[in-house]
Amino acid sequence: MMTKHSNSPIRPLGSPRLVARMLAVTAVTVLLAASCASDAADAPGIGDASPTASAPATSDGADGAGSADPDGDDKSMSDGNGTSAGDDRSASDGDSAGDDAGASGQSSDESSGATAEDSGAGSENADEGSDGPDTAAVDDPDAGRDDRGTGAMASARTLERFDGCGPMLEYLRTNASAAVGPWGFGGDLGVRGLAVAEGALAMDEAAGSAPASSQAGVDFSTSNVQEAGIDEPDAAKTDGRRLVVATHSSVQVVDVSGPSPVLTGTVTLGDDWVSRLLLHGDRVFVFVDRWDVLRPPPQSDATADDDGTSDSGESDVRIIGPEPGWGPVSEVVEIDLSGAVPAVARRLRIDGSYVSARMIDGVVHVVTSSRPRAMPWAILGSPGIATEEQAAEANREIVAATTEDDWLPYYELSDADGAVTDAGRLVACDSTWAPSHFAGPGTLSVTSIDVAAAGLAGSIDTSSIIADGSTVYASAEHLYATTTQWHDWRAETPEPDALNLANTDIHMFDIADRASSTYLGSATVPGTVLNQYSLSEHNGHLRIATTTAPPWGRREVPNSESLVTVLAVGDGGLTQVGQIGGLGPGERIYAVRYLGDVAAVVTFREVDPLYLLDLSDPASPAVRGELKITGYSAYLHPLGDSLLLGVGQEATLDGETLGTQVSLFDIADLADPQRIDQWTLPGGHSQVEFNALAFLYWPPEQLAVLPVNQYSGDEADAAPPFIGAVALGTESRRLTERARLSVADLPTRHCYESREIVTRPDGTTEEGEFERHCWFEQDWDAQVAASLVVGDSLFTVTHKGLATTDLATLSQTAFLGWSS
Repeated sequence: MMTKHSNSPIRPLGSPRLVARMLAVTAVTVLLAASCASDAADAPGIGDASPTASAPATSDGADGAGSADPDGDDKSMSDGNGTSAGDDRSASDGDSAGDDAGASGQSSDESSGATAEDSGAGSENADEGSDGPDTAAVDDPDAGRDDRGTGAMASARTLERFDGCGPMLEYLRTNASAAVGPWGFGGDLGVRGLAVAEGALAMDEAAGSAPASSQAGVDFSTSNVQEAGIDEPDAAKTDGRRLVVATHSSVQVVDVSGPSPVLTGTVTLGDDWVSRLLLHGDRVFVFVDRWDVLRPPPQSDATADDDGTSDSGESDVRIIGPEPGWGPVSEVVEIDLSGAVPAVARRLRIDGSYVSARMIDGVVHVVTSSRPRAMPWAILGSPGIATEEQAAEANREIVAATTEDDWLPYYELSDADGAVTDAGRLVACDSTWAPSHFAGPGTLSVTSIDVAAAGLAGSIDTSSIIADGSTVYASAEHLYATTTQWHDWRAETPEPDALNLANTDIHMFDIADRASSTYLGSATVPGTVLNQYSLSEHNGHLRIATTTAPPWGRREVPNSESLVTVLAVGDGGLTQVGQIGGLGPGERIYAVRYLGDVAAVVTFREVDPLYLLDLSDPASPAVRGELKITGYSAYLHPLGDSLLLGVGQEATLDGETLGTQVSLFDIADLADPQRIDQWTLPGGHSQVEFNALAFLYWPPEQLAVLPVNQYSGDEADAAPPFIGAVALGTESRRLTERARLSVADLPTRHCYESREIVTRPDGTTEEGEFERHCWFEQDWDAQVAASLVVGDSLFTVTHKGLATTDLATLSQTAFLGWSS
């Protein structure tokens, strides 16, 4: 049972004119992120405050349980005995602009040697006076260096765990007070480590209990998964007899055990759009994002006149803030399938934005990112040095008066009737870690729920780090979360070609123990990651592919490069043992796939080099071969027999994309990769390029199914667009289009015509240029979100309904429309 806590109010300031109402949540969400720019010169690290009050206890990664809460009531969501494992993790999925190389245009300067010392969020060494460990530098500066690149080194370090609420609160108050200004945590501060939800959903494997006679991968397909046995939320799941689908604001439950699919129930979840769920036994877990008020807001004596100025009238400090407490809320909805009609059983609501989730052996790990949003802020009512300082001083007093409840995320667990059965602080103070240099007031939390026995009523444990995260990767034993560091642009105004590069922080957690995770260590590598496929754990090593990049806005830097860094995984954390750089100069990574000791890396700007890397010796990774073709692959899928399938875009020699391209590569000879076949769809686009979950490969039929949308021009003879999926055969080492699958209504063509009327100086007129613009009204609900195989049938999921196709003939045999 989780221990319930009340939310402590913010203490009022001494001067009434300095007391503020709540800041609007939109402003808070944006402004709080900006404090991540603090570095050694701008904000004190752990050692700058009182060593006994502000320094977290050094963590050896072995014991997550800290000393007792000095208040005696600080518990994380526990297993019913009041115990709480120290669980920590930072995160991303889905859906990823922050770490997405595509969003930032990952091209950069040669100077890829930037390390954590260059960024406050990733500083490797604890400040003077800190009890935290110094960064463990790599012993051999030339280890893993390759003559292709700069050989920039990763840096290892360990975050530090607080031993109670007192040290945590002092750390936050001290560092946040130094970062706050007249606009709260905003103003002219740069940003480091801004959390962005993981953009492309990760690949997923169904973990629901199937009938004894059915076997996943033989009798029915699982979701497309990066690592076997590690499930991730998807739009649809099946256990071989039931199929559950997230569509619009509902979950549809379909019996697929008979000759035709039968809708057995629909659960509507309000007005919230749902697109991801997990299936385990008779329970479905739906992930919902909403903007809501979760916790009761702190009380304040703040008052304001109608014009927004303080009552005292002694200064021009303006009070701002509509209703307090609004912000992102992540909700996990448990649906019970055991009865005749599916029904909601429980709801778990957590402060913050959904980042990602994994399910391993009946334990769901939910990653969320939250920011304090219940703080009042005083801001200046008119420009001027005096009013700016008044507002900044007021905000420093507000920070100094905060309690731990103002910083840590909140949760609520409710039953089927909506009655709250438990609520309070999501994480214990002694299950919270922090970097030695302040990385902003955001909190990244991992909530581990043992759903196998009792769903959301099972044991729950949470741990957090005071940092942000954006991309999540999990192996069977470890979970990794990455954060992008951006250089503090306030520090200098360099020439465009001398911009400092972005680095990536990696945080590692042990998730081998059931329903908990333990922080083990961190490392910083040069460059930014594309998505979760940039990471892979294999034989005791983490491999991570990155592209060096300057801060946002620099789309092309000729001297950018991509790297693969190899780090040893141990109880003490992560230590670099090898690295290879120089991949795709002037380009960025578009796809990565690890195949045991081999890594396939695609970079692109105008042509697509496919690099094959030999990682069998972790200390000496090497490029064995490369292949240059037009276009690029954004997703790579191994087919066996040394074949690799790539999905992306064909392009001209100048890099202009032309439409969907599927390539079949023979990589048997690492030194001489070959493209042995190609299929293209001019004007086509596939969501597989950014969502690997949408891809299906069914080995028994050697069949690949990918959703595609094809758009035509507006010429008079233009063909109508195609919305649906394409089934490609891969037998005999060839790509064969076997069928196009669609449930879209025939598009309606509309045209707009106009002719310019020109007026002469004498007032007479004449007809000018004639214009004609045509477009198709398209059936967007017919886009394919997922494809699954059960028995002899292929099911394609759309927001219109479920289409059934015979696997042998690939002809549609049934269509089931969704209930609203």
